[in-house]
Amino acid sequence: MNILFFENDDRFIFGLPLGFRDAGYKIIVSGTINEEKVYKLLKKFKPAMVILMGWTTQHTDYNLKLISTACDELTIPIIYWATEDPTFINEFSIPLIKKTNPKHVFTVSKSCISIYQSLGIEATHLPFAYQPSLHTPVKCEDWCSKDIAVVANAYPNVLNWDKNHYRKKSLEILIKPLIDNNVPIDFWGKHWDKMDSFLGKPIDKKCIHGYINYLQSNKIYRCSKINIGLQNYKDELITMRTFEILGSCGFLITSYNLRLCELFTPNDDLIVSSCKEETLEYVDFYSKHDTLREKIKVNGNKAVQIHTYRNRAEKIISTLKKEGII
Repeated sequence: MNILFFENDDRFIFGLPLGFRDAGYKIIVSGTINEEKVYKLLKKFKPAMVILMGWTTQHTDYNLKLISTACDELTIPIIYWATEDPTFINEFSIPLIKKTNPKHVFTVSKSCISIYQSLGIEATHLPFAYQPSLHTPVKCEDWCSKDIAVVANAYPNVLNWDKNHYRKKSLEILIKPLIDNNVPIDFWGKHWDKMDSFLGKPIDKKCIHGYINYLQSNKIYRCSKINIGLQNYKDELITMRTFEILGSCGFLITSYNLRLCELFTPNDDLIVSSCKEETLEYVDFYSKHDTLREKIKVNGNKAVQIHTYRNRAEKIISTLKKEGII
């Protein structure tokens, strides 16, 4: 079976597509597209389905209309994995669906399933995962061997747009107490220089490293003593980086999330902080206890093994077969 992904974003092309490859399917990832390329890929590769993922620069109105028209002409089903739910379901996911008419939607958010069904679209829960060939233990180098690391975009625009977003609470629990107490943190990702209003004071410029290539992030996860992992929700999905840090055999301190505590065991697989005081205590304690930290890293790596993109790909295939789509 051939599967075509119209995507060019590293966060996605090195995830689910490789899961399908690992499950034995032939895949092609399009990269940037134009009309000629879209039709050429569809006619030459003859995919059993086309998969769209997330919210990326590929998803312009022109591209979405082009993909939808071409797939409709060639009777190829479109499948969509909505990774920006639930926050942007109205701003992005539903408009994309109306433009592309997918045969099935997979969403990272269980609460969004009923919304899609109310629109007459079948939907299935599909969480994030990790790709073992990328997020795996590696040999450490000096540049990525930090005491405390944060790999994430800051998203000040989202925090300003949604004043009640749980990510703000996660910041206050995990990062603000360390900043307030002058505990050094190394940051990778965009816009950490624009977070003064949320953190109370600017981050030391020497600690802001900017964009990190997705294929290099596992080195930071693995080699830093402590990874601070923000969560976007308290009681629903957990972030992609949660799986990736554990897959890289990294030590993770994160904020409480109901789903997280269902999938993993706090204090055994990772550390869950519920308040500023706990974060300071955990960072101080685990910074000094290398053996215990290593034990938790190994436990977390074992626990995440069932959450691979191959596992997610196989769920997609079984779901679509039951629906008679493929």
